[in-house]
Amino acid sequence: MNRSADIHFNSDGVPVSNHFDDIYFSVDSGIDESEYVFLQQNGLPDAFKSLPSHYEFVVTETGFGTGLNFLLCWQAFIEHAPRDCRLVFVSFEKFPLSREQLEQAYEALPSLRALCEQLLAVYPAGDEGCHRLLLADGRVTLDLWVGDIEQQLPHFVTQAQGQVDRWFLDGFAPTKNPQMWQSFLFSAMAATAHQGTRYATFTAAGVVKRGLQGAGFTVAKVKGFGRKRDMLCGAFEATDAPQKAALKTEPVAIIGGGIAAACLSLALQRRGVNVTVTSRGVTDAASGNPQGAVYPLLHAEKTPLSQFYLHAFSTAVSAYLPWREQHWFPTGVLQPAFNEQRQQRFEKVAAGLYDPQTVSLQPAGDTAAGLEIGTTALHYARAGWLRPATMVKELFNKADINVDISDRPQVDMQQKTVIAAGHCSGDIVAALSGQKLSINPVRGQITQVEATDATASLKQVLCYKGYMVPADNGLHCIGATFNRGDDSSDIRADDDSENLASLKDCAQQPWANDLTIISQRASVRATTPNHQPMIGRVQDNLYVFSGLGSRGLTAAPLLAEILAAQLSGGLQPLATDALERLQPR
Repeated sequence: MNRSADIHFNSDGVPVSNHFDDIYFSVDSGIDESEYVFLQQNGLPDAFKSLPSHYEFVVTETGFGTGLNFLLCWQAFIEHAPRDCRLVFVSFEKFPLSREQLEQAYEALPSLRALCEQLLAVYPAGDEGCHRLLLADGRVTLDLWVGDIEQQLPHFVTQAQGQVDRWFLDGFAPTKNPQMWQSFLFSAMAATAHQGTRYATFTAAGVVKRGLQGAGFTVAKVKGFGRKRDMLCGAFEATDAPQKAALKTEPVAIIGGGIAAACLSLALQRRGVNVTVTSRGVTDAASGNPQGAVYPLLHAEKTPLSQFYLHAFSTAVSAYLPWREQHWFPTGVLQPAFNEQRQQRFEKVAAGLYDPQTVSLQPAGDTAAGLEIGTTALHYARAGWLRPATMVKELFNKADINVDISDRPQVDMQQKTVIAAGHCSGDIVAALSGQKLSINPVRGQITQVEATDATASLKQVLCYKGYMVPADNGLHCIGATFNRGDDSSDIRADDDSENLASLKDCAQQPWANDLTIISQRASVRATTPNHQPMIGRVQDNLYVFSGLGSRGLTAAPLLAEILAAQLSGGLQPLATDALERLQPR
């Protein structure tokens, strides 16, 4: 099933919805209309200029469309808001444009070209749910909720109580899209409003006016843009509405030196929080591997776990983008169907369950891998691989963190503290709180082999039972073993043999034979019984960030955003039930 919007482009280069028979932006001037309706009538950018220190300004929009309103809001915020403030732009879209459709639409917006290119670089596939994207060095966040707004909005409302500063009521006109302009929308606006919340909309339809008034908003009819006679704007007037405060910036201590601690340090630093990090070492566990794959975990049916990793992957792509071709290589990932069972499962995965921009079935004989794989394969076009050890250090440097190395980190329970110490997190939390968390060790050993004339041509990550990564400095990383309950990091010759045998048995190709071992590395991952990561509050001032398993490189950026929001009081991404599954247990 193709999830892209059904559109065509008119003679002016403006996209037109075939489903709603309506244009995405004004033929006269889309930019001028957006600035007049959604910024000017919402008191922007003037409101940006007077924001208090460390304020997180939240705009929520109905109908992302081409992202024009977001681009202009982003531009105005960067130009006018204090540097220690953040913009979180939340937008709902039932029929997202594909990346190719956006590229064509942006040809009509040459003055915004630089921002358009930045958005296109991180624009997600059209899979349902909340995709958090990090832009402008973390100052701007886009939460793109894909799906029917009536179904998605309740998930957002729960964590957005009193958080929304501005509503952009866009989308297609009430006569074209009456399903959106219903009481559930106006109720959600009231539930997320505070004393300073305002809105603006291009329409002056009676159903919208009555809905806004019934939800507690003032309604002013002002001159519309261009050919439109009227539009509406106003503010929330309930006397018992909450007041919104700036982000909390009390210091946070982190125990840990891997990808979780590094991502969280940067997320907190971007919110103005002073962070200290203490660890036995930096990248001394699984985050110290020389190479690691980044791609979503997808099942043959939609599960909470696969949904989480779809959204985590979107955030990871945006988080690692600044290091593209330095430490992040979006080469693509291939999962060959090396037996009949895998073939059947992969066919289900690629049969419309997920957006084809996320995953597709590549036919046997395709040359995308750069070497012969001989079978069909799932292809994750936007996935790739990282240099984890280097990336972790880069993230700490970006956050201006010098990790304090100590075999016995001291914890001050009067200060907010996050335990992000991998499989040791459970024991540390138990010692500090008496609570036993379900965090279990799983030992894994990777093997580095010398690239041969044949394997040097590998262009994409291959994932069988284990994985093989394209050569980096003449070496491939192959792995990894999976020993449940084993917390040893000793090197075992049998594990090297297991890694090579697994690759040889699955690949069934000459290039997998007679590979030369150069080095190896063993480390211990942290897992949970239901394979969901574990983040959140354990007790007052004590938090945990663990259980990332073998997907930590994919999951850590999104998890860091969630936990940073919990610690600072900002807006959390993801649906309510997804957040609940991440809670310590």
